[in-house]
Amino acid sequence: MRSERPRVFFIDDGRHAAYLYQFEPPVTPEDVVFTVDQVAGSGFDTLLLSVALEGGAATYDSRVAPLWGDNVETWTHTVWYRAGRNLKQIIDDGYDPLQLVIDRCRLHGLWFFPGSWVNFDGGDRETSGGLGRKTDFVYDHPEFQVGEEEDPRAQGVSPTRFSFLHEEVREKRFALFEELLTRYETDGVDLDLADHVPMCRFDEVDELASVLTDWLRHLRQVADKAQVEQGRRKRILVRIPGLAQAWKTLGYEVDVWVREGLVDGLICLSGLTNATVDTGLDLASAKETTAGTDCLVLSGFGQSLARQTDHQATPEMVWAAAANAHAQAADGFGLADACTFPDGWPWTPTQYDAWRRIGSPELLATSDKHYRVQSRGPRVPPVWLPGGDPPLPRALEEGEPLEFRLMVADDLDRWQEAGRVEWVRLKVRITAIEASLNEVEVRLNNQVLGDDLLLLNDYTYRLTSKGPVNPYGFVYEFVLPPDCFPREGDNRVTVILRQRDRKISLPFEVYDVDLEVRYQQHGNYQRNPLGRAG
Repeated sequence: MRSERPRVFFIDDGRHAAYLYQFEPPVTPEDVVFTVDQVAGSGFDTLLLSVALEGGAATYDSRVAPLWGDNVETWTHTVWYRAGRNLKQIIDDGYDPLQLVIDRCRLHGLWFFPGSWVNFDGGDRETSGGLGRKTDFVYDHPEFQVGEEEDPRAQGVSPTRFSFLHEEVREKRFALFEELLTRYETDGVDLDLADHVPMCRFDEVDELASVLTDWLRHLRQVADKAQVEQGRRKRILVRIPGLAQAWKTLGYEVDVWVREGLVDGLICLSGLTNATVDTGLDLASAKETTAGTDCLVLSGFGQSLARQTDHQATPEMVWAAAANAHAQAADGFGLADACTFPDGWPWTPTQYDAWRRIGSPELLATSDKHYRVQSRGPRVPPVWLPGGDPPLPRALEEGEPLEFRLMVADDLDRWQEAGRVEWVRLKVRITAIEASLNEVEVRLNNQVLGDDLLLLNDYTYRLTSKGPVNPYGFVYEFVLPPDCFPREGDNRVTVILRQRDRKISLPFEVYDVDLEVRYQQHGNYQRNPLGRAG
């Protein structure tokens, strides 16, 4: 039975962990809907599926956008060649992949929102012509590209992204979302406003604001009309950074969108599309903006870990993020990456156990948690959006405190009294440091954590099956007694380099800050009653 509204959502681009890339042609209708079957019964009640590419090509039988690969004579990418073949073959066989997915979602009682990036990313035919992802529209209109800018923030974004200030650009994307609302019996659309942004030059965002709002007004009219004609509510969901400071930077009048009822749900992200794991996404801006309205606030969790050990978030990290979302009275929580594959694809039993808990505050209350300060890692570009604390790593200077915010949902005092807390550990990873030659002080909520609580883990040079541990340094781990437990809500971790070894010139950086909570099922209820390892 379908929930009364979307609560636990799953975003998928329909390509990476789906039939387009994974399956050798010829493909069948069952292959196309495998993603839906995988989601059904997993704990998710909502599927958001991307159905068009950054260059305008569609991955369904669209009447307003060319098909992926329609303008390719010779392919130059193995995987995208397969995707184009699979897509053309299933349509030539008489099926519309999008309609197959819609029908399957309805069979399983899932909410379904197709969507895409709102903006285009351009390019030239010589470079991208063999990839199939870009349409003749973007090739024929290089004048719509934003181009190079002097603004220093522009170093982190693509100069080939289009400017939404051009009417032709707005009309082309409008036609796609109009088709998804009117031609198909969807539950609405998902507008990705977190990639290929800002959708104009940085010095034009004030002009963009009213233009984008007016574009949404017209789309709202289309949605309302389709809602009456189909007898099915048509929600417009928008993916945006969660903090209000970023909205103005991007030219987003979110308060106007909500006040006028132009959007029905804010999918709040910890940054832009490439944001890494942040278990403490602050929803205060969105909750304040939507107060007194029926606009949903949905917490979107980015799972990219950008670490040597794991590519994506562990179940304990997902549970921590979900618990924090529930604690802030979010209307929903979900996974907001292009696809999800912590242990590969298809999903393993570990994933199903993880997903089935995230919609239940009751189950999450005593699920193990791994809270993290957002940490960028080496593969993610610097963040130029304002608002919030800068992500790690951050340089540690002698005598200058670094403070980090950790949002914790657990009522640890309650569960400790009930005998349910097995242990709570705070970990601070510092690069390039030799622990015996430097003096470091760590505080939690201004309480100094003494050496009697400290366990050191030497990462200076450790060989593992994945090669040397990277980066070098030490982890300062504190096993917290009950009188040092973090409190519900905001906590502050302070790191101070009291005395520095001056015989090494490398910078010391706080690379990770983690808080891990482990529960037992009941007092004296050990996980391994027969003494088995694990």
